[in-house]
Amino acid sequence: MKTEKENERKLRKKEEWNNLKTFEKPEDVPNIPIVNKNEYANFYIPRLIKAGAIPKKDLVDGGIYIGEHRRCKISRWNKGKNKFEYIRDKFGMKILDECNHFEDDNGYALFVPIKLTDHQFL
Repeated sequence: MKTEKENERKLRKKEEWNNLKTFEKPEDVPNIPIVNKNEYANFYIPRLIKAGAIPKKDLVDGGIYIGEHRRCKISRWNKGKNKFEYIRDKFGMKILDECNHFEDDNGYALFVPIKLTDHQFL
């Protein structure tokens, strides 16, 4: 019974991902589920890109991007580090932190860029 309900929930979630609308703002990006690498690479990544997430190959070094991450909505791409950099508040101090692009899932929060901007980073 529990397995059947879990399967139904997974099927509904996949159906939602199959019908993603184009991302207009960071809040439009859905939470990325924890799944195996193959399913993530072959199902979720293509749907993020189809909905407007910017693939890593199209990022501009030093470019400032609007996107979705649990701690920020604006981040800078650092090609040399192969990471996004963002400003974060930690214990009342602003610090520079890093995160991966959504194509490089490492088990931690990922940045999903949806728009290159001329917004000031610092």
